[in-house]
Amino acid sequence: MKKLLILTFFLAIVSCNGQEKEAKELVKKANDIFMKSNLEENVKIDSCLVLVNKAIKIDESYFNAYYTKSKFLTWKKDIKESIKNNAKMIELRPNQPLWKIQRGLFFDIDGDKTEAEKNYKIGITEYENLLKTEVKNDFNFRMEYLTALETKGEINKAKLELENISRDFPNNEILQVYKTEYKFKTKEELIALWKNGKEN
Repeated sequence: MKKLLILTFFLAIVSCNGQEKEAKELVKKANDIFMKSNLEENVKIDSCLVLVNKAIKIDESYFNAYYTKSKFLTWKKDIKESIKNNAKMIELRPNQPLWKIQRGLFFDIDGDKTEAEKNYKIGITEYENLLKTEVKNDFNFRMEYLTALETKGEINKAKLELENISRDFPNNEILQVYKTEYKFKTKEELIALWKNGKEN
């Protein structure tokens, strides 16, 4: 009986590793097609989505498949599917507030302000709680929080956080480029970028 349990456990591990490997290969193939293929844009995106959906069917817990799918859905301007895909991303990464902020923006784009604000609030609260921990010393996390504030439409808070980041990371080269080249966008500009690929 013990040997049977060990064998079952071993086969389950091998099976999971095989599924993840196959899913990874399909996602990589989708990215390669998107970057290198000369197919017409819509055909290319649809082909990539077929591959990514196949990867998800093989391994429903492979986060990178959903992350990659979110990019293709953005290019396709498919907001309904983006919202559904984002729900799975949150399920798989519940401790990453970024995906709640993304969800808020998706609902904003879809015209559901109530759900948008609800998700923004959850995401910002999670960021603020994490800022009370050692993660506040992580430059990438601080820039992510800055972007979350901008996405929620809190430009003044975002500018204040940029000052705080500048004080805490005075010699960061990425930050210097960001401050020189980036201009904060309003909610309307962010939505226009989604819809038109450019600002109003």
